Amino acid sequence: MRCLLNEARRQHGLRALRHSRALDRAAGLRAAAIRRCQDFSHTPCGRSFGSVYTASGYSLETHSVAENLAWGTGSLGSAAGTVRSWLASPEHRQNMLDGGWRKFGVAVVSAPRLDGAQNVTLWVAEFGEP
Repeated sequence: MRCLLNEARRQHGLRALRHSRALDRAAGLRAAAIRRCQDFSHTPCGRSFGSVYTASGYSLETHSVAENLAWGTGSLGSAAGTVRSWLASPEHRQNMLDGGWRKFGVAVVSAPRLDGAQNVTLWVAEFGEP
């Protein structure tokens, strides 16, 4: 996923993003909450959007962030399928191709069920400034 996101940025004349462990943790926390609560949203389990950043040590007082979520089954849940779907969505595309981002984190989890589908792959990408 990291390579595919950076390749999409390169194809649009943008610099590659650097890996952030804090944003990886935030993505992992969001993915785990979505799976646990069966709530495909940016605020699963009734938690605030910023809660995963606070818990991961990524300050929203000094950094901006954006988040992309996706889930799919089979090839639609693959990294390549997810990047294609994000590029086809204006809001997700804007997050991926924003020239202001410098760092990113990614998480992927499998879920037996989500939104009525079985054997789902769930992706979370977090984008942030230095």
